[in-house]
Amino acid sequence: MMKRTSLTMSVLALGALALGACEAKKPAPEPVAAAPAAAAAPAMTLPISLNAVMVGLVDHSSDYIFDVGNGKVPKTDDDWREAEYHAYQMVASGKLIQLAGTGPSDVAWTANPDWKKRSDDLTAVGMEALKLAQAKDAAGYRAVGDKLIDVCESCHTAYKPDIPTMKILHKPDFPHKP
Repeated sequence: MMKRTSLTMSVLALGALALGACEAKKPAPEPVAAAPAAAAAPAMTLPISLNAVMVGLVDHSSDYIFDVGNGKVPKTDDDWREAEYHAYQMVASGKLIQLAGTGPSDVAWTANPDWKKRSDDLTAVGMEALKLAQAKDAAGYRAVGDKLIDVCESCHTAYKPDIPTMKILHKPDFPHKP
């Protein structure tokens, strides 16, 4: 019986070796190539000029802030909500004008760290107006309006001393009268 067990073990061992030899050799894993550098995302730009953003968004929202500061106090919750909307516009516009647009000076302006600081100042004024609107505090609007004037005038002095609007209407007459 022992001879048979040895023989069985030998056959099994040889079979295992034979199967191992028959197994296709796996190729050595290829070295992992470095991932190609991610392509830099294209710079985000606006499809309009910064001047158009200023006239269409900044001027629009600042008019409401000035109105409240000059005594045209919101009376209803809806009026205060409107004050919030204009403050949000001011907050967003300060960040939005950090993106270059289609204007002739837009790329140069937005590349200047001073422009970014002034844009952030505009956002900060918007945040102050937002807090006042949420608190329904008209008394603080006069000071916020004064800060807004300072931010805008200092920027225009540095970047657009003639304050042109490139013929973009500031306050169109709507609805048109016959």
